[in-house]
This record gives sequence, C-alpha cells and structure tokens, in this order.
Amino acid sequence: MIECPSCKHQQFVGTLYCIECGTRLVHVSPLPATGPVEGRIDGVHPGSPGYPEGPELRTGALLGLRVVGTDAVLSLLGRVNYTLGISIEGQAVIPDVDLSPFDAYNHGVSRIHAEIQLKPDGIYIIDLDSANGTTVNGTLLETITPAAIRHADLIQLGGLSLQLISRYKR
Repeated sequence: MIECPSCKHQQFVGTLYCIECGTRLVHVSPLPATGPVEGRIDGVHPGSPGYPEGPELRTGALLGLRVVGTDAVLSLLGRVNYTLGISIEGQAVIPDVDLSPFDAYNHGVSRIHAEIQLKPDGIYIIDLDSANGTTVNGTLLETITPAAIRHADLIQLGGLSLQLISRYKR
C-alpha cells in the first residue's frame, strides 16, 4: 500500500491518483512490507552450495524473471508481492512489473495479469482473472487460486514466456 501525501489515505500500489482527494501519486513509494519474510538465503554467493544457477539477479534480489527469448532478467527486489502486467497511458493502476517493453500487449498480457507472492512456505503465482490465462510448466492455472512455483519454472502470461529465477528457500 502507499499513502497519499496530502490526505494520508491508503491506496493500492500503482494507483496514479488518490481516490479521496485526487492528488497525483506517481512519485509516492510503496510502504515497506510488514515483518520479515522467513526462509531467505542469507550470505549465499555465486558458486557456493545452494546458489541457483542461471542468469544473475541484482544484489539483494531473492527473485527474478527471465524473459524467454531475450537476455533480459527482471530482478524483483524489496517486496513480498509483485503484480505482473502492462502499463497503458492513462491507466489508473499500474503493475509492479511492467512487461510492455517485451511486446506483452501483442502476446495477450492483461494490464494486471498475475501476481507473484512470497510466503513463509514458498513462492506462489495467482492469475488475476486475466483475459488470456496464465500457465506454469504448461498447466493452465485457475483464476484467483494460488499455485506454488519454484526456481526454473516456466510461466506463460498469455503468449509471453518467463522463467522464474529464485534464491528464495522455504
């Protein structure tokens, strides 16, 4: 959640204008996540036991998404949940991870397509009632139903393929 700097009303992350007073919220940072997430791998370095192989994540990132067919790795850093989708000019709510630069619109990715959640017992993805569905390793997910995902799983949002990179250990 983010807080409106004018009226202090709580808004969803990605909201552009406060629904109470109309103040523009684009430069407001998300409030920090409440409490620590259990199961982090602290002090694990490349080449050491337990370090996932594959493309490099930014320092401190527990998760990342490799865009299949490109060299892009999107590091997910500093939160326990991330919405995935596309940003369209004038849209009131924007995703945490904007996949627009990867031709996501033409691949059938919805504006707010799915959400990745880090929980103490693992990593989950939820299809947010998207128009073209979400699959994990070829299995179509039910909407609004969390599905467990792990390092190297292949995620498809519509026709856009992503691979999960994880240092998160349950």
